[in-house]
Amino acid sequence: MIETRMNRNIYVITVIALLLGIVFFRAIPEGSWPMIIVLSTLQMYLHGVSVRISERTDISLGTFAVLPMMFFTGITSSMIISVLVGIYDGVRNKKQWRRTMFNSAQFALSTLAASLCLQYLLEIFADHRLGFALALTVATIVYVICNISLVCRMVAIWRGVSWFAQMKVMLRVGIFSSISSGFIGIVFTYFVLSYGFWGLVAFSVLLVNLSGLLKAAAEVSAERVRRKEVEEELVIDEMTGAFNFRYLNDWLSDPSHDELGLLFIDVDDFSVFNDTYGHAEGDKVLSLLVETINNSIRGGDQVVRYGGDEFVVFLRNMNAEAAKIVAERIMDNLREIRNPVWDEPLTVSLGIAVTPEHTTDKRELLLFADQAMYRAKGQGKNQIRMWNLVEDPA
Repeated sequence: MIETRMNRNIYVITVIALLLGIVFFRAIPEGSWPMIIVLSTLQMYLHGVSVRISERTDISLGTFAVLPMMFFTGITSSMIISVLVGIYDGVRNKKQWRRTMFNSAQFALSTLAASLCLQYLLEIFADHRLGFALALTVATIVYVICNISLVCRMVAIWRGVSWFAQMKVMLRVGIFSSISSGFIGIVFTYFVLSYGFWGLVAFSVLLVNLSGLLKAAAEVSAERVRRKEVEEELVIDEMTGAFNFRYLNDWLSDPSHDELGLLFIDVDDFSVFNDTYGHAEGDKVLSLLVETINNSIRGGDQVVRYGGDEFVVFLRNMNAEAAKIVAERIMDNLREIRNPVWDEPLTVSLGIAVTPEHTTDKRELLLFADQAMYRAKGQGKNQIRMWNLVEDPA
């Protein structure tokens, strides 16, 4: 059903593009063939170069050359070039023939709408420099919006959403980047007006080099994002979303010494809970615990799963008094948790150690917080204890 609707829309859009191309047919301007050849070649090259601006959105750099193509070659030539670019793109990327047909019609209709707009505005503002710039700008915006709206029509059918809703999403994500690319076409047009055919050639060479730099920069940026995601996956506990023991080891190996409050947290009677309600419910409790801790600390602090039901919390630039306040907040928030599956409250034993007040050695800091946690557990659980050299000899 969806495929049938998409095919029907493709045929309708293609027929409309063909009929309008016939209605608005204009003779190719005499002497424009050198520009047509250069702009056709440039368009095909630039449409083969796309830059990723978000996870789901790529923009084609072909928008760079659309405006000078319309201005210098006329409506019919521009539509023909657009159709050829669509066919070239389909063959080059081995797209299905229906998609190739749609792309050709999409480019042609967008070009026609923008060309007519440009022609009309130039007739009105023929003798005004500001009006000329306005005409170029409006034509660029018309091309971009028409292009996006046609794409959104097909995407909306495929996703089963309204055309308007899809337009809102697409415009929010890509409108400014697309229009910015189109504005380069305005500079391109002024440059060719000033320097003629050889200005066209020179600016085309510039755009080819610029497109290569933009693509390389986008690839480097994407690689950094992928590398960061991989690195995060390596140090994130999959079940709870907290950092894992590898992250803790990296921290222990880091020679830096910052002021830090460290909380060592252990869930009370967790083995009994697992025996009573099952390990699946126990996993949910650990995830809920991490969520509660995250809601109780600042954005720059970290929760680390030390192992099993034990967790470590890093409180950056925090002294003993402030760390205790955070620990109390965590305990208070845990008391608010209610669950229909298990009636008893979720409680933890919590130990605190801070640097540099208690030690400047990271391994000792971890050990001291662990000792304080065991003291809290030994004195009845569901308590907070600060490490003390006299009470908690390491």
